[in-house]
Amino acid sequence: MIKVSVIIPTFGNPIFLKKAISSVLNQTLQEIELIVVDDNNPNTEARSLTEKIISKYNNQNKKIIYIKHSENKNGAAARNTGIALATGKYISFLDSDDEYFKHRIEKCFKKMENSSKEIAGVYTGCEFRRNEKKYHIHKNVKQGNFITQTLAGKFMFSTGSNIFVRKSVIEELKGFDEKFLRHQDYEFLVRLFERYDLKAIPEVLVIKNNENLNLPNVYKMIDIKEQFLHKFNSIINELDHSKQKYIYHSHYISIAEHALKTKEFVISSKYYSKAKEYGSMSFRNTYRKIIFTILNFIK
Repeated sequence: MIKVSVIIPTFGNPIFLKKAISSVLNQTLQEIELIVVDDNNPNTEARSLTEKIISKYNNQNKKIIYIKHSENKNGAAARNTGIALATGKYISFLDSDDEYFKHRIEKCFKKMENSSKEIAGVYTGCEFRRNEKKYHIHKNVKQGNFITQTLAGKFMFSTGSNIFVRKSVIEELKGFDEKFLRHQDYEFLVRLFERYDLKAIPEVLVIKNNENLNLPNVYKMIDIKEQFLHKFNSIINELDHSKQKYIYHSHYISIAEHALKTKEFVISSKYYSKAKEYGSMSFRNTYRKIIFTILNFIK
């Protein structure tokens, strides 16, 4: 009997894919299936490399289901492909560049088996690595409902690899919104928190290999934020004024800071001003940052 379905969507050079797969196959809970969804375009080097990795595992292990998209779709679509094939009671997502500690699935499974139906899933602490070296640990995770923090893009679940949810809940929510090329996890979690809570295990059980920040340019970032805020506008408007301010301030500051780092000074100034409408930031501090960055850029 399959208790947990693990879904790994993969795209691009599969540098860490072997580690990701091995971390699943080496779990202490073995009643699992692993669904790898290849979202690379056919006839690409990334597709060829991924096929070679999977072929070696498939010769040794029958737990792996390997699905290849006929064309690149996106991460949300790849997850939905995996969800449609999953037979487990629970679904655990794992990005192809992340890893699980060997007790993760067993501990998450047991936590959920002892949880009420009001609990949709569980998340855990996370270890962050770069160049295979640990640089940060986050394990201050708490049980509850975090819809406001998620709407603000501030819920610290660390990585999409930290989502372990009842399959019935994912089906009820109709999976991931494939129109979202980014913020797919936040979009999904907002809808989850509308109906359910999450439990937490304050123990580091997942590794985030943060090798590539892969930040969009500021114009795409603005589009992403606007898409997200527009979709959940009605929910945000039902919150009290202080929570609305917190949400908009968080997104506008994020754009302003990113624009400043990429030397888009006009956009940075615009979004610092918009953020100030929803927060207590002073113009003096705002423009001090902008002027300091411009002077360093000129040098």
